[in-house]
Amino acid sequence: MNRAQGSTEYLVLLAVALVVALVVVGILGWFPGLGGGASETQSKTYWAGAMPFSITVVKLAASGSQMTLSNRLSDQLTLTSIRLNTVAAYTGSTAFTGGQENTIAITTTCTAANSGKTVQYDNVTITYNRGKITGIRQVGDKPLIIRCSS
Repeated sequence: MNRAQGSTEYLVLLAVALVVALVVVGILGWFPGLGGGASETQSKTYWAGAMPFSITVVKLAASGSQMTLSNRLSDQLTLTSIRLNTVAAYTGSTAFTGGQENTIAITTTCTAANSGKTVQYDNVTITYNRGKITGIRQVGDKPLIIRCSS
């Protein structure tokens, strides 16, 4: 074996090791149970791309909390409830045309002591109607992490 062949083999092995390391880091970062918790940024990214309802903005305060959702389908959907963990954050009937974004008032609040801190909701369930089909549930695969505002 000459030196050129040895150098080439070394570089190939180094490249393979780097790819494996990047894959492992990516997996640990994407699955909250493996990496020690999802970050606020990962939560925002997941929920902004969720289907059929995406959550684009959440303002959680002592009063006047709001959530902005977007219907990512072309069909009309009617939002009927949102549950954060076991608490009903929204109950009502708000129609979303295809691609429409609406801001709704939610009942979930933050205390003054939590101002500026993050709150994590591991179980997010959005219930909606689509045409004559009622009670369809969208359950999040990742937690919703929100920073409390004052």
